[in-house]
Amino acid sequence: MHILLYNNIDEYSTLTYQGVEKMENYGATLKKLIKFTNVKLSTVADAAGYDVSYISKWCNQSKLPAARVAGSINKNLSQIFASEILTQGELDNFCNEFNVIVTEEQLSAYLHTLLKDTFKNTLSLNDKDVKKSEELRTKILYNPSEITRFMDSELHGLIASDSEPIEILCTMDISTMVNAQHLINEDYTSNRKIHIRMGINPKTLNGKKYLQLYYLINKYHWVSFDIYDNTAFGERNLIVVKNKLALLMSLDNRGNPTIVTVIHDKDIVDTLFAQTMSLFKIHHVLIMATTSEELNLNGYRSNFYAFDDYQIFLTRGFEYLLPPGIVEKIVAAAYEQGYDSSTEKILRTLFDRWDEISHNGKMDFFLTKSGLLKYIDDGEFYFTDIIYRMTIDERKEHINYVLNIAKVNPNINFYVIDDEDIPYPNNLFSFSIFNNHSKLFLKNNRRFTGGSGPQFYTVMNETMISDIGKCYEEIKHMDFCMNFHCTALESFMSQYGAMVYRMLSLSDIKSPYKKK
Repeated sequence: MHILLYNNIDEYSTLTYQGVEKMENYGATLKKLIKFTNVKLSTVADAAGYDVSYISKWCNQSKLPAARVAGSINKNLSQIFASEILTQGELDNFCNEFNVIVTEEQLSAYLHTLLKDTFKNTLSLNDKDVKKSEELRTKILYNPSEITRFMDSELHGLIASDSEPIEILCTMDISTMVNAQHLINEDYTSNRKIHIRMGINPKTLNGKKYLQLYYLINKYHWVSFDIYDNTAFGERNLIVVKNKLALLMSLDNRGNPTIVTVIHDKDIVDTLFAQTMSLFKIHHVLIMATTSEELNLNGYRSNFYAFDDYQIFLTRGFEYLLPPGIVEKIVAAAYEQGYDSSTEKILRTLFDRWDEISHNGKMDFFLTKSGLLKYIDDGEFYFTDIIYRMTIDERKEHINYVLNIAKVNPNINFYVIDDEDIPYPNNLFSFSIFNNHSKLFLKNNRRFTGGSGPQFYTVMNETMISDIGKCYEEIKHMDFCMNFHCTALESFMSQYGAMVYRMLSLSDIKSPYKKK
C-alpha cells in the first residue's frame, strides 16, 4: 500500500514519500499531468504566464523554467491540475495512476511538491550532464605539469574505464618517444586483452634503441604490440584509443609532448581511428605479434630450421642439443598436455632437423646466468609449445651430450651473460630470441606459466634482422659476456663438473621450507 506522509496540510509544506515511486524528470511529470487532466496547453500557459511554445519545450525536456520563477509556476500549475482532477471526479483514478493516497485537501499540496521535487532533481541531473560534458569536451593542454598529470594519471583512467579489450593506435616513433610507457599502466589486469599498433622509424635504430625496444616488450609482456615503419605516416602525431579518445600532439626533439589536444567526441574519435588505421598497412609492418598456430600454419617454424647458421638467446631452459632418446618423452608430454598427432609430427620433424644442424651447422647460443642456474635446478624447458621438465639423470645426460656434440662440431659456441651486470632487471628477460640471419622471432616464455600477451613476435624487416644479428656480435665482446667453445667447455667441466653435479643432486632435495 502506498502511503503519503506530510508535516502540515498547507500547500507549502514539505511532503515525505514512503513507498511512492516519484518521477525524477520534470518534463515527463508535467506531460503526464497534462495528459491525465486533458488540460489544454493554452490553459497551462496562461497559468504559468508563459507562451505555449515554452510549455512544449518543458514537456519535451529541451528546456526548464528559470529557477527564480519555478516556484510560482509550479504553485499555479498544481492549483490548475488539482482543480481539474477534482472537478472531473478523477481523484481515485489519479491516486491509482500516481501510486499515492491523498485527500481532496492534500491534492494541491501533493502536486506542488511533486512538481517542485522533480524540478530540483532534473536541475541537478542537468548540472551533472553539463559537468560531464565539460569534462569530455575537446581541450588543449600546454602547461607541462598539466600534460604530465594527464599522461601519467588521467589517461590510464580513461583507457581502463571498463573491462572491454583495449585497442590503441600510436603513430609516433616509440624509439624516440620517451613517454611511450604512458599508454600502458602496470595496474591493468593481466587477463585483459590489449593490442597496440605503434610506429617506429627504422632508420634511427641502433644497438641502444634495439635494447630499449626489447626492454619495452619484456616489461609489458602481457601486451600485444604490432610495430610499423612510420616514415609513411608523415608528420601525424596521434594516439587513438578505440571508442575512447584521441590525442593530437606536438612533440619536442626528444619525443616529449609539448601540446596535447584531447578529443572525446565519439564521432571524431571513430573517424580518426578509421583514418589512422588505414595508415597501418601490412607491407609497413616491422614486428608483429603472432601465435604458435600461425607459425605452424604458414610453415614459418619449419622453414626457420632450414638454415645452418643461428644466433639463439635463451632466457628459460635449454631445449637444444638434446639426447636422441628424449624425443619420445617430449612427445608423450605433448599428448598429456592436450596436443594431437599434428603436433607430434612437428616435434619429430624439428627434432630430426635440429639433430642434423647440431652436427654440421654454426650455432651461437646466448644464455643468461640466472636462466642457466635455474635450468640446472629444475630442468624445465619449452620445446616449441611443450613444457618439459627433465629428471636429474636426464639433465646429466643432456650435459654430457652437449659436451660430445661440441667436440664433433667446433662451430658451436656458448655465451653466458651475467645478467646481474646489465642495467635492466633480470625479470625483464622474458623473451627468447631466435635468429637465422633470414628470419627472426621472439618467444614469450611468460605465456607458459599462465600469463597473457602474445606467444611470439616475428621480425619482418630484413634490415632489422641484420642489425639484431650485429647486436649479437657486439654482445660477444661485452664485459658481462663469457664465451665457452668446445675446449673451454671441457675445461670448465673438468674444473667445475663436480660442483654442477652436486647442484643437480641438491635440486632434488625436498626442503620443508621450499615452496612446492
